[in-house]
Amino acid sequence: MSGVSLRRRFTRNFAVLALVVASLFAALTYIGVRHIVVTSRQSSDLRQAYVNAALVRQSIRDGVSSVPAVLSSLDTATLSTSFVRIGSTWFAGNGDASPESLPESLKQSPLRHVARQVVITNGQPVLVIAVPLSSVGATYFQRRVLTDVNGTLFRLVEVLALGAIVTTAVGAIGGRRATRRAVAPLEETAAAARRVASGDLAARLPLGGRDDEVAMLSRAFNEMIDLLVQRLERDARFAGDVSHELRSPLTTLAMTTELLTAHRDELSPEAREALDLLSGDVHTFQSLVEDLLEMARADAGSDGLVIESLGVHELVHQCVLAATRRHQLPSTTVIVTPSALETKVDVDRRRFERVITNLLENGYRYGGGTVIIHVDQVGDDVIIDVDDDGPGIRESDRERVFERFYRGASAGARGDQRGTGLGLALVAEHIGRFGGTVEILDAALGGCRVRLTLPVAAEEAP
Repeated sequence: MSGVSLRRRFTRNFAVLALVVASLFAALTYIGVRHIVVTSRQSSDLRQAYVNAALVRQSIRDGVSSVPAVLSSLDTATLSTSFVRIGSTWFAGNGDASPESLPESLKQSPLRHVARQVVITNGQPVLVIAVPLSSVGATYFQRRVLTDVNGTLFRLVEVLALGAIVTTAVGAIGGRRATRRAVAPLEETAAAARRVASGDLAARLPLGGRDDEVAMLSRAFNEMIDLLVQRLERDARFAGDVSHELRSPLTTLAMTTELLTAHRDELSPEAREALDLLSGDVHTFQSLVEDLLEMARADAGSDGLVIESLGVHELVHQCVLAATRRHQLPSTTVIVTPSALETKVDVDRRRFERVITNLLENGYRYGGGTVIIHVDQVGDDVIIDVDDDGPGIRESDRERVFERFYRGASAGARGDQRGTGLGLALVAEHIGRFGGTVEILDAALGGCRVRLTLPVAAEEAP
């Protein structure tokens, strides 16, 4: 899955789970505490209202004139506002509220039982308790602003919200640490797999000090790599043994062909034609055996790299000269830009010479007869282009031509000789071991361009 890594998804899921649990806990806690606080306050105010009502009833019996003083003393003592209605006459304490602030439902209804109601006034909750005083024909009202309760609940919400945030953060951190431990074996396996894919067949996963499941995965991975190495070594030995066994009869065939070629004029026309076909096949057979031996040594890892920092200008000229002399190839033009005259690359000289030889042979064999090499430096890379003026390679074949033994229809149509299908595969193999890349493009001559990209030597890189 692209976009979000497994570790991030696990961390996010842990954080979301922690947030959900913390939010649920905070909601339940708030509801429970709110119920307890509000219920406790209402019960306390109700008990206080009963006591105040008893005092008011006694003051009414003693004389109506004493009611205002009693109400004022009650307001001072209880931090509430008290009202008394006797018939249609209202008496109030020393609070700021007036009888109009009382709920109409409590003022208009003839009360036979104690009633209470919470109303919102100026954004504040207010508890109003009405206590009927039937014995004196009056009703006592107690009005209490629940500011302290509201403040307590607001602070509770703040604390619970902070707790939810901290819990979510702790869940995310814990999830990340737990995920790191759980995903670490997968990352190690992926890293080992990448090393194997890059050619490091000695890469293995450690087994000691691991959980059973992780140890099982590591053991299975190591066994798979061991089997892969054994198969590669077996195939490489087989190809090497076959190639070695073929060299002796192939040498005999080559010597016999040369002997017959020396007496070609003495042969009949049919025999000459047969000799030409035999010579071509022997040459192809020799190239195939040499390529197979080179490939077998590379697969078996028995041809150790000898990396040197060499000047690319002199190196390319020497490789072109050696290929021209050894394989009787036409003279090849090499163009080196001023920026690449002093540039060095880290390569194995013998393998690089084989790369240039294969590219020149392909160019002259399948091209139109003209091959030009361009050498340039672009940034931290050296670009080597080998151009020919042949028909080129179709885009659909440009990736597959680097496969072993692949010869597309275009390859067979580019000349009269047959290739082995290993030349470009060896080029890609060697360039890859130098840390470079190879690709097929369209040449300025109208044919095929094989572009080699190599990093500048480490001692010269900035």
